[in-house]
Amino acid sequence: MKRINAIIIDDEASAAKTLRGMLKEYCPMVNIAHVANSVEQGVLSAEQYQPEVVFLDIEMPPYGNGFDFLDRTRHLDFGVIFTTAHAQYAIKAINDVQPWAYLVKPYKTAELVQAVQIAIARSAASPVTSTPQHRGLLLSDMRKGNIVVRHTDLVYCQADGSCTNFYTLHEGKFDRYSAYKNLKEVESELPDALFCRTHHSFLVNLSYVRRYERVGRTGKVHLINNTTIDVSAQKLDNFVRHFNRFLKGV
Repeated sequence: MKRINAIIIDDEASAAKTLRGMLKEYCPMVNIAHVANSVEQGVLSAEQYQPEVVFLDIEMPPYGNGFDFLDRTRHLDFGVIFTTAHAQYAIKAINDVQPWAYLVKPYKTAELVQAVQIAIARSAASPVTSTPQHRGLLLSDMRKGNIVVRHTDLVYCQADGSCTNFYTLHEGKFDRYSAYKNLKEVESELPDALFCRTHHSFLVNLSYVRRYERVGRTGKVHLINNTTIDVSAQKLDNFVRHFNRFLKGV
């Protein structure tokens, strides 16, 4: 699985140490390049190490907070996972920053692992989505009207007669949309480097694959949200090749 570079910014040394230990044990795909204990150190660290994700505390008195750090690093490109004891900042964080995750201390290991999986998916998708024509789909959902579904949020698609169901993960919330498009049409609109057809009924975002297994001549793909997707015998070898290329970044 793709490794991502990260920094931790937290004024509580014990909290930063705990987070670093949890990441080392449960999320070895995250490389912690540096730990900073203030906004000033955080800015210098972000400029020096160019992280793909920042684990960011909010309250860091008396010299500013996490939002001050983000104001000073607008010129840098990274995702944010908030790690804070203050749940009351969640709305501001979501409205102003659109973080990849918002973890409230003391958070559970499963919550941290899920946040890291989202970070990996976003990070892996960013080269594909760097140009305007490769950012997402505009769906005419039968219940919710016109919906923009970004590639980074799309976990998998499932054929449903003349329609396709789109399963998404955004800010920790799973959702489903349905549109009058057949799966073959959807497949042609999505970047081949990121999505793979595993079955006549399924199309998956490789960023969200946690593991796969062979079951006789067929297979199973296990996604981030504990969903299991079938892999047909005809598509199994192609899926394995496609997924291996994705992991190697080729």
